[in-house]
Amino acid sequence: MNEPVDEPREKRRVFFALWPDDATRSALRFATQRAVQASSGRSIAKANLHLTVAFLGELTEERLGVARAVPPIPVGEFEITLDGLGVWPESKILWFAPLTPPPALGELEAQLWDGLAERGFRAEDRIYRPHVTLARRARPVEEPVAAVRWPVRELALVESLPYGKNVHYEVLQTWPL
Repeated sequence: MNEPVDEPREKRRVFFALWPDDATRSALRFATQRAVQASSGRSIAKANLHLTVAFLGELTEERLGVARAVPPIPVGEFEITLDGLGVWPESKILWFAPLTPPPALGELEAQLWDGLAERGFRAEDRIYRPHVTLARRARPVEEPVAAVRWPVRELALVESLPYGKNVHYEVLQTWPL
């Protein structure tokens, strides 16, 4: 488990995510580069590629400490095969996702929210659609994309920080699965 990064701020925008290692991140970028270009969307920085498991929103330092107390989640290491590409028309997000999410991902998401709910957090009222966001303001594409196998070994708590017109993500802490 990585030691927590602590920088006091009034409110912190945080989420739990699967954070790819460098090899997986490079494979994601290589497999989807042409699709991102064809979408004419605003590409997500390679360093920001991730799969959100639970979005918590803006938290005080106290609530952040409460969220940090939930992991580890004992689902064990697993693998995700990202093999589906699409654009959500309402948000114009180009995404890359598992066509068949592994059961362990569903277990991780459910157990994480169970622990968060016990501590007063509330999940959004929408179906969980695991995906990696590749671009924003994208149009649909018909570009073939090779599947990417992602070995998942840990869960990360991540903070979203403003960075000009974009965002920068900082991993605050990780826990082995």
